[in-house]
Amino acid sequence: MSTELHIQTLDIPQFAFGAQQQKLAPLVHNGVINPRGLTCGLVRMEGAHHAVAHIHRRSPILVYVHEGMIASLVGEELKPLLHAPGSVIWIDARVPHLGLNLDAVTPAALLEARTDPFFNRDVKRRPELDALVADRVADLQRRYAAGELNDQLTKPSVHIVSCGRRDRLGRFLAAGRRGTLRRVDLPTQVAA
Repeated sequence: MSTELHIQTLDIPQFAFGAQQQKLAPLVHNGVINPRGLTCGLVRMEGAHHAVAHIHRRSPILVYVHEGMIASLVGEELKPLLHAPGSVIWIDARVPHLGLNLDAVTPAALLEARTDPFFNRDVKRRPELDALVADRVADLQRRYAAGELNDQLTKPSVHIVSCGRRDRLGRFLAAGRRGTLRRVDLPTQVAA
């Protein structure tokens, strides 16, 4: 095994809209290096913006919320999950979802990691969910503006959304619990 390091320093690329109507800046992907199973990019959501319902056909995704108050709508019923800064969301492949910025003015910034070697090639829109998306988004943004969601956005959380396959993660999450949707709140302070 070679011990010689090869370091590339790249500029952050310009943001462009992906198939899911999300502003993306792919960082690590097959276009710059062989990612060996993990790619990542930045996501920027302007105030009140929301993506369209979509799935990633083969790739689970992991999202870290750096700035902003975000909601994800997940599953066929578009169940809302709320995310304060510092939150992490893992969504299994083939699970319908979208992200939305709850705040009407303040942009949100996220880091997203996937197993799609090209970062955004396995996205498939779910237009049959558009009417439900419109209802859910309007309701959540109205409730956020009225302060009704504040108590649910006081600290970071971890949400793991799996589609029920009995893999190791699914067995772990389902052990002694009903369903495969789980919320785990993180401590607000980390011990040194």
